[in-house]
Amino acid sequence: MKNILKHFILIAVTILGTVSCEYDETSFDLQSDAPDPNATYYIQFKNASKSLQTGVAEDGSLVDISTTVTVGLLGLPRTEATVVNFTIDPATTISPNMYQLSATSITIPAGETTGSISLVTNTELMPVAEVLKFILNVDAGENTATAGTRLEYKLERINFCLLTLSDYVGTWTGTDSWGYPTEVTTSLVGGKLMMNGIGFGWFQDWWGEVIVTNNPVEVDVNLITGDFVINDAKQTVPYLVSTYLGALQPAYKIKASGKITSTCEQIIEFTYSFDQGGYFNGTAWGPAFKEVIKHN
Repeated sequence: MKNILKHFILIAVTILGTVSCEYDETSFDLQSDAPDPNATYYIQFKNASKSLQTGVAEDGSLVDISTTVTVGLLGLPRTEATVVNFTIDPATTISPNMYQLSATSITIPAGETTGSISLVTNTELMPVAEVLKFILNVDAGENTATAGTRLEYKLERINFCLLTLSDYVGTWTGTDSWGYPTEVTTSLVGGKLMMNGIGFGWFQDWWGEVIVTNNPVEVDVNLITGDFVINDAKQTVPYLVSTYLGALQPAYKIKASGKITSTCEQIIEFTYSFDQGGYFNGTAWGPAFKEVIKHN
């Protein structure tokens, strides 16, 4: 009986030892193995679709678009560097003088699976507010992948005009979200941009109150980003004092936020709320208070 048991244990150990030495390679194992100079590989673009716009520096100057063109190797890393050629697609609409590539081919270093070059626009030569296409095709011969072989970037020089606060002084007209025509006036007082007339149409018609006195409010405008803010905490005097059916009402403050959506055409879009011991923005009775106004 002891001999039989010993023989059985020996067979089991032998089987376990044999099994422990055999396993199937997973896709992770294949990607992690040492480079194989004879292994099959394919080339394709990575991140092959982008929509990019020029930026604006703090001094108001335009910032070039700067990005990368990257190719990837599908398969095991190779023992030698792989040089990948590409061609400019005829459908490209950006002119050659409007951009620069750091190289005319892309190298994937030995032992790696990606390589890239840089693309930088010559923004001053690009047309304003026109989307241009930059399109490349992979040219890796028989090693070209069946997908991801076409790269298309959409590049746009934004329409931006650097203005001073003085450029925003004057009369602005438009329509509010309730359909009332609006006329807003702006002025410079002590170097600060002041605004008056916001919400008058709705206030005097739908709300039914008569404005007795009104005071301009200070506007904070970032001339680079276009951000627009009216902070009611800065209002030391009421924005509006009014009556309803002849009776004097509690005074109103106002707060607002929005953006200069076009610096060149000078269009401001913003939402706002009245404060009469509590904020309200119109949504209790209709759309939120909003105005889109253009400098006349």
